[in-house]
Amino acid sequence: MTRARVAAWALLCASCVTGGRLREQIAAGQADVAQARAQHAEVCAPQELAVAEANLEFAQREVDRGDSFRADEHVETALQAAKKAVANSRECAPKQVLIREKPVAPIEPPATAPKVALKDTDGDGVPDIYDLCPDVPGPIENHGCPWPKDTDGDGVPDDIDRCPTVPGPKENFGCPWPDRDGDGVPDKDDKCPDVAGPVENQGCPWPDRDHDGVPDKDDKCPDEPGPADNFGCPRKRTLIVVRKDRIELKQAVHFASGKARILPDSFELLRQVAHAIKDAPSIRVRVEGHTDNVGGLDLNMSLSQDRAEAVKDFLVREGVEPGRLQAEGYGPTKPVAPNSSKKNRAKNRRVEFRMVEEAKQPGEQ
Repeated sequence: MTRARVAAWALLCASCVTGGRLREQIAAGQADVAQARAQHAEVCAPQELAVAEANLEFAQREVDRGDSFRADEHVETALQAAKKAVANSRECAPKQVLIREKPVAPIEPPATAPKVALKDTDGDGVPDIYDLCPDVPGPIENHGCPWPKDTDGDGVPDDIDRCPTVPGPKENFGCPWPDRDGDGVPDKDDKCPDVAGPVENQGCPWPDRDHDGVPDKDDKCPDEPGPADNFGCPRKRTLIVVRKDRIELKQAVHFASGKARILPDSFELLRQVAHAIKDAPSIRVRVEGHTDNVGGLDLNMSLSQDRAEAVKDFLVREGVEPGRLQAEGYGPTKPVAPNSSKKNRAKNRRVEFRMVEEAKQPGEQ
């Protein structure tokens, strides 16, 4: 057996021994609490009794969770409080004293019985003979003693509250449940604790396959980006078709021969492209320029880049954010048909619009 396995076995044995010892101590504390209650400790030692019971409960939870260090702290506090509750309640139980009656001569009662005022030192309405804290005012429900201090008002007394200045449930020892993504859904209930999402979806964001900002549950066209006011569907356009991975053109973008100047007959086509991009605010688009193989490679690469940049500039003027566009010229390197005929070369002279990675929203890293 390796040293690591021996060490792990020793640690496991130590943990088992520690857990067994803590459970024995918890049982001993519970026995003391039972004895104290039998002696009416709720009357004579209510605070000690409450501290003992609460810390025994917390110790049991920590043992069940395997946190022997925290359990040991609660056990020590509980045992001390339980011993005090037993000691302070020994003289609390009512005693029965048998007094031998002596014959006495009958006494005529006075016409009016005298009234005896009971002393109340702290003025809390609980007479000193019944007041367990005669010098400190407190409610009658707590036998004239003040309730334990609770700074954050969460119902968990400061002496057992792990977060005494921040309100939290008793189940979490007076501390609020953590919420890493700040979506209002506690991590213990959050299916996506590191990504913000609505309560209705258990703390997870609603899926949005086409990245148009309309969740799939509300999107009538979940695979085609479209504006929210059109239920996530693309608006009807005559010159383009919006696909999941690209914007498909029904006609080519026309340029002046051998130049990067866009001809006016392509303006409406590019306006429809701009509207489609603006309708899907979380996507980015790569504008690709392509040429045929007529002419030198360097010239065609430069021309395709200039044409892609010209189209990008047109889309920006139509209101598309520049950061959502990139222009790339490929020259004749990606033909869609062999450059063996005039018709095929015309197909290769083209501009394409490809969806790329999701755009980062303002404030994202």
